[in-house]
Amino acid sequence: MKHKETLITVIALVAIGVTSFVAYRHEQKRDASSCPFCDRMVHYGTAYRLSVGNQILVACCPRCGMHYAAKRPGDVQEARATDLNSGELIPAESAYYVEGGDVEYCTLGEHPVQRVPQGVSVRAYDRCLPTLVAFKTRPEAEAYRKQHGGRVLDYAQAMEHVRGQ
Repeated sequence: MKHKETLITVIALVAIGVTSFVAYRHEQKRDASSCPFCDRMVHYGTAYRLSVGNQILVACCPRCGMHYAAKRPGDVQEARATDLNSGELIPAESAYYVEGGDVEYCTLGEHPVQRVPQGVSVRAYDRCLPTLVAFKTRPEAEAYRKQHGGRVLDYAQAMEHVRGQ
């Protein structure tokens, strides 16, 4: 009887250990693909990379990355946007951006209005909105704008809009 109880205890401890290890590894992977600024998942079609010191920070979208750069002038040595069409990394300063289209890449599946026991919760501000996506060329940005709405901005205009938010 004593051996049976010991065996059950050992099996339970091993199961707890394995479950803890798997959960820890899952959390590490989630953190690696989460935006360091808003904690949303990074979609590699909209990712925005910032060189800060000796590290690369990967934001979920140009707007999140630009918010960081605007609040810490001088900290960012280089910024690279992801061209939505090709997935190619391009210098952020030479990209064209479409702001406010009808596709919300960062907030897909999230609801701006949420019912809670105390009433209704409404998202009044979201750093990822309005959507800001990057393109290598102005004609590509214009084609996207025609299909999804919004307006085409160059880097300086996009940064100005982010600072004013």
